Amino acid sequence: MKLKHTLTITTLATLLIILYHVNSNKSSDDVENYEEPLFNTTNLAKSNKIFNLDLKYIQNSSTCAQNESFLAIIVITSYFGHVELRSAIRRAFSEKTLAHMGLKRVFLLGEAPSDKYTKQESIVNENRRFNDIIQGNFIEAYRNLTYKHLMGLKWATDHCKAQFLIKMDDDIVVNLRAVVDILKNTKFPQKLLAGYIFKGMKPIRLKANKWYVTEEEYKYNNYPAFISGWFYITNIKTGQHLVLLSNYYKYFWIDDLFVTGIVANSLKIRHYDLSKYFTVNPEFLECCIRDVKKKLSCDIMVGPNGGDNNLFFKFNEALSFCYDNNCKNRIKSLNDTCISEYKVNLGRGEGVIQNYKIK
Repeated sequence: MKLKHTLTITTLATLLIILYHVNSNKSSDDVENYEEPLFNTTNLAKSNKIFNLDLKYIQNSSTCAQNESFLAIIVITSYFGHVELRSAIRRAFSEKTLAHMGLKRVFLLGEAPSDKYTKQESIVNENRRFNDIIQGNFIEAYRNLTYKHLMGLKWATDHCKAQFLIKMDDDIVVNLRAVVDILKNTKFPQKLLAGYIFKGMKPIRLKANKWYVTEEEYKYNNYPAFISGWFYITNIKTGQHLVLLSNYYKYFWIDDLFVTGIVANSLKIRHYDLSKYFTVNPEFLECCIRDVKKKLSCDIMVGPNGGDNNLFFKFNEALSFCYDNNCKNRIKSLNDTCISEYKVNLGRGEGVIQNYKIK
């Protein structure tokens, strides 16, 4: 009996070990064994190298030169020729107003020698006037956004003593006063990436699609969870590690997926969800502006401008009323109450006139 009992225990133990190894090596459509590069964070040295690029700042800013601590540095991914968008953001919050809120701001640009509307001389003059442009030595291109994204994190973590680092795009509308409230009143984890989380997304293998990704670029069937590059919050320490670890991977052009997903995976970061503050409908922002006149508050913190270059200014100017007055919390959601004109942004195209024969 004793021998039989021993054999039973041994058999059960063996089965448990086999099941453990089967499950630990299991790969499904939802979970994949991503290869991680070999690195040691204690031995990583600072470098001006971003992949194959020896980074140089063509235009720089002394925004953080005074070496004082402050609440947050905002790095804004901006296209070379987006002069109107940068203007709207500056008009909404001047440098003096930002300082009062504990914030500083810079815009991230590349080079665009072929731009028809804006010349390099204009960028030099813009930076001379506002002292808030960081321009890297790479060409402005959609597939170069990872260079720009990492340049922003690198510049901020090298130059600024801030509690938080905010990354956003220039065509996104953000309620900065609400952001400050969240920063001051939320207990965030030390390894911090907070924003709108994407999960369960797969690479698109259709060549005609804008987001087409080859298997050589990314060999797995699923993307890891990542944060939208529209707007996210991190801190200096996390930002430093993201920049340093990025060079242990091959270049990948979908910047938010690469930085906040692929690289962040190595840091074992658990994303902090802020999706309840986001909208994908610019019409909701317009409704918020109208509702302020009824003394109704707006729950939205982040949303797209829908092609309206001045919406960042209009939205924040309207919502400032609620910070000076006691606006009421809305009973029904914007989804139930917002009635607005649907607008289609056709971009900065050029008119083409052609003759057609009428049969």
